[in-house]
Amino acid sequence: MIFGSLKYIRLTCILLFGLHWQLMAQVIQGYNMQAGDPNRGGLVGNGITDLIWNDSFLYAGTGFGLSVSDDEGAAWENFTPAQYGGKGGISALAIGPDGTVWIATGYDTLVQEDQSLSAGGGLRYRSPGSMEWIFIPQPKDAVTDTMGGMRPTTTHVQNITFDIAILDTQIWITSFGGGVRRSLDNGMTWEVITTDGYPFSALDYLNHRGFSALAENENIWIGTAEGISKSSDGGQTWDRFYVGANQIPEAGGISGNWVIAMAHNSWDNSVWAVTLTTGGEEFNSISRTLDGGRTWQNLLVEELQDGTFARNIAFYDSAIYVATEKGLYKSIDQGVTWYRFPQIEDGVNGERILTTKFYAVATAPSSGVFHRIWAGSADGLASSNDNGYSWTVFRSFVSTRQRTDPKVYAYPNPFSPERGTEIRFQYDISRAGEIKIDIYNFAMEQVISISEYESDPAQNTLDRSTSWDGRDNNGRMVDNGVYFFRAEVEGEITWGKIVVIN
Repeated sequence: MIFGSLKYIRLTCILLFGLHWQLMAQVIQGYNMQAGDPNRGGLVGNGITDLIWNDSFLYAGTGFGLSVSDDEGAAWENFTPAQYGGKGGISALAIGPDGTVWIATGYDTLVQEDQSLSAGGGLRYRSPGSMEWIFIPQPKDAVTDTMGGMRPTTTHVQNITFDIAILDTQIWITSFGGGVRRSLDNGMTWEVITTDGYPFSALDYLNHRGFSALAENENIWIGTAEGISKSSDGGQTWDRFYVGANQIPEAGGISGNWVIAMAHNSWDNSVWAVTLTTGGEEFNSISRTLDGGRTWQNLLVEELQDGTFARNIAFYDSAIYVATEKGLYKSIDQGVTWYRFPQIEDGVNGERILTTKFYAVATAPSSGVFHRIWAGSADGLASSNDNGYSWTVFRSFVSTRQRTDPKVYAYPNPFSPERGTEIRFQYDISRAGEIKIDIYNFAMEQVISISEYESDPAQNTLDRSTSWDGRDNNGRMVDNGVYFFRAEVEGEITWGKIVVIN
């Protein structure tokens, strides 16, 4: 028995889901309040939930929808809820063998006056050559689905699809409340799959709480809150790998039972998993198997022992990239040593990624010496084709050259500095000079004064921004509430309001 009591199991499930959704919700729910105009060809949102490079296309799932580019980010085709129907940001993304694009969405819904919970917004798919998104309601059960002791999930609340995997014509999804489900008819019907032989009950069994899925060769892998399950026969039989009586980390087992992402490297046929602790002897790491799951090596261990999460893994031959809560890591020696990229800054316009939280990473071929790296964060998308020596940053914002009033605006607004986000003040300049921004509390007492010298715009024709991390002049994080800013740009004064919610 891994956990001491059923009460502890239920509490652990709730805590795991709460933390996972809190991290995802930072991206999905209104992270960028100034979403880009899809007609302008820019990125649709700054919170990047997922990245896939497939057949010369980059697919970027964001909190405001899906952005697709076939020219390395020079232009984007955007799909928002207005295009794909329903509501919610992208919670899962997959591309089928035939090029069909699958997305799942999620959003917060108010269940009581002072409490909101996550909700699954269903799935959509778009076939190659089609302009139409086919909507699939969030899979759930009927109240009467109790055969064999099954405890049905009858609501879309706390039933959000976290991952999608496609094995031939089988569509697999994982969800907290909805568990692991499979469709053999393109989402028209779904069947609940349990990998441990017990009747489905997301309330009672950690292994029925699904978080990740991977299809590779003829195998399907499922990550839950109680380890990894693998099937080589389409889900008829399963091998399970988890910390406890089955395996222990020191003897070649995975490091932790909470498995939130998995990836396959075709270069050496290895399978990798983000394995996080649920307590006891477990610990956070990246777990890798070279023999189909019989044994595992736990990597990136020291870097993740401060409570930091890894989020996603990508490869380019032997190069390994990991997106984590404290930055983007790379290894070129099979995970023996790791290099963390410094803060990413655009080499042309100086635009920076103002967070260490990276949620997604992908690689692509490049015409240069190196391959291309794509890194998705809670604060935008970055790309490099020279091994990270220089970067291009893609962000979604409304240009003050296109919307000239007000001359300065702040976003995301509201913002949550304790979650690692910063607020940007967006503006435009026509000459070099000092930019000054003063921030005041509701009593009009100065909280902090920020100044920045902007160089000659003739060398940079793009918009500029200055940021604030939510701290006052003494370095203390400010309290929740309403604040005001006074921005002076080229002698013109702009006033605005900021809301801080931690």
